This record gives sequence, structure tokens and C-alpha cells, in this order.
Amino acid sequence: MNIKINIIIGLLILGLSSSSISQDEDGSSPLLSVKEIMNGIITPTTATIWGAYQLESDAQWLEVQNAALSVIGAGGLLARGGAGEGEERLAREIEWQSYNNEMIAAARAVIAAVEARNEEALSEAGNNLLYPPCESCHQQYQNQ
Repeated sequence: MNIKINIIIGLLILGLSSSSISQDEDGSSPLLSVKEIMNGIITPTTATIWGAYQLESDAQWLEVQNAALSVIGAGGLLARGGAGEGEERLAREIEWQSYNNEMIAAARAVIAAVEARNEEALSEAGNNLLYPPCESCHQQYQNQ
């Protein structure tokens, strides 16, 4: 699983640094749809965060940290919307921005918990900070 997270982070870095991958020719439009960002980045990385318990090794903690970093990177992509029809317009909505900002803040709390090696804080960040904006956003936007 750690290799998968590293690949995702590499793709995020490449996508954020290469205009030919992350934007169209004029640099203003994303090339990934929200669904692609969700299914390819956010779903697997949040599953890693929510499934983290009884972490014993540095590698396990690092995997959770990398997952949180991927969520933050994906949040940066979602802040612009996606390549799908109307997705850039949706990203300008206050609710969209709020959910996205809450998701990013929760991922930062996950990183703080990892740095402290505090599983209770990790559980709090994942279940009480990360899950609510994800679920609320899905309820509001998933079928749009």
C-alpha cells in the first residue's frame, strides 16, 4: 500500500508542476474531472487514514502521513474544480470551498497526529474532522 501512496504523491507533484498534464493549453482549465480526483486520489488515501489503527512501525505512520499529504494535494486540485461539465463553476460555490477547506484542515490535523505518534488524535482527525466534510460534500454534490 505504501508504494501506491508514493505513486499517488508522485502523480500529484507531477500534475501540479506540469501545465501539460494539469491544465489545458492556456493554463486555465483542469484536465482531471472531480470524479477522477475523487476515485484516483481521495478515496484510496482517505481509506488509508480511516483504516489506520495500532500503528507500530515508522513505515505505517509514514503511509498515513503520505495519505494526508495526498488529500491536501487533491484538495488543491478540487479548489479549481474539474474538467467535467460545470465543475469549475461548482468550485466557486461557497459550500464547495468550505467543504474543501475543511477537508484540507482535517488532513493537516492528521499530519499533526502522525508527527506526535498519537493514535487518539489520529482517530479524532479522521473520524470527527475529515469524515463530516467528505460526507456532507458527497450528499450535496455527488449527483450533480
